[in-house]
Amino acid sequence: MEIVILSFTDAGCQMACKVRENFIQSGYRVKVYTLTRFCRLYGFHAFPEDKKSWIGSLWGEKALFFIGAAGIAIRAIAPFVKDKFTDPPVIVLDEKGTFAIPLLSGHVGGGVTLAKVLAEYTGGRAVITTATDVQKKFAADVFAMENGLVITDREEAKKISAGILEKKNTGIFSEFPLLGDVPEELTICGSEEQLEGCCGKIVICERNPRNKKSGVLYLLPRNLYVGMGCKKGTKKEILEAELLKTLEKHGFLPEQIRALGSIDLKREEAGLLELADSLGVEFLTYSAESLQEISAVSSSSEFVRGVTGVDNVCERAAKKMCPDGVMVQEKVCLNQCTAAFVCGEVMVKFRKEEEER
Repeated sequence: MEIVILSFTDAGCQMACKVRENFIQSGYRVKVYTLTRFCRLYGFHAFPEDKKSWIGSLWGEKALFFIGAAGIAIRAIAPFVKDKFTDPPVIVLDEKGTFAIPLLSGHVGGGVTLAKVLAEYTGGRAVITTATDVQKKFAADVFAMENGLVITDREEAKKISAGILEKKNTGIFSEFPLLGDVPEELTICGSEEQLEGCCGKIVICERNPRNKKSGVLYLLPRNLYVGMGCKKGTKKEILEAELLKTLEKHGFLPEQIRALGSIDLKREEAGLLELADSLGVEFLTYSAESLQEISAVSSSSEFVRGVTGVDNVCERAAKKMCPDGVMVQEKVCLNQCTAAFVCGEVMVKFRKEEEER
């Protein structure tokens, strides 16, 4: 997520220069906005005339860093605040860099982590107020974010964290290996049935259960790589409808998709580009020669080979994105498109105690 820094004074701009450089060196994309009179001096962008609407246009898309008083930030973001799952990370830093305070999306959006990084850059301190962080307890939303897991029920995630703070026993069952130090608040269960004696219940599974049990938080891996081919000019709406139908057939959620892939000939295909944007994933394309390196596919089409130079675009693209993955949907011919799915390896890791500190 791109970082947008908002500064309002000369001292704030000086601090913005410092943290911008550090974040850029760490691989972040950063833009700084300030008052017009400071723009030429520091090479920053000027605030748009309608600042309120502008902040609304950034909401959910950019991480917002305010350098200045917390009140300025609160008044600026108040009309757009919704919930921690959709709000972006919002962080306030004072002009001297003494305190970095994550106001919103500390867990899901990574605000707490960004505040800690920011404090390291300035030599200051991250002011963390979230209960599970203060109490150094397991938080389901943080755990899911760090492991690339999809939270299927936000309310259940909240209940899990609340239960842990109330010292209620919480069990976890995973279809995948659990690595690292298991938090003392959790009990590892060998099956979903063993969770019945626990107040809090977490299940990590590859596919969305058809018959979900009440009171269970299901976490699904974001490990699905989708290869697609389509007729030229196929609309995004058609591609999306066909993809969602096929995902549902296999018990996958669209949130589990990590990347969408195809052949270079489709690099500028509007429908595929719009689909990737709608899913919030990368759109990766490969040359026919590169796709041909995939040794085996389930079916071949001479017609497709004649048009693209390769006999099976979708399977080869899916395998190219995840060479060691398992093909869970071989090439399927849909309305104006083809699709294939590959699942990547999943390993779930708990933080080590020193990482918590």
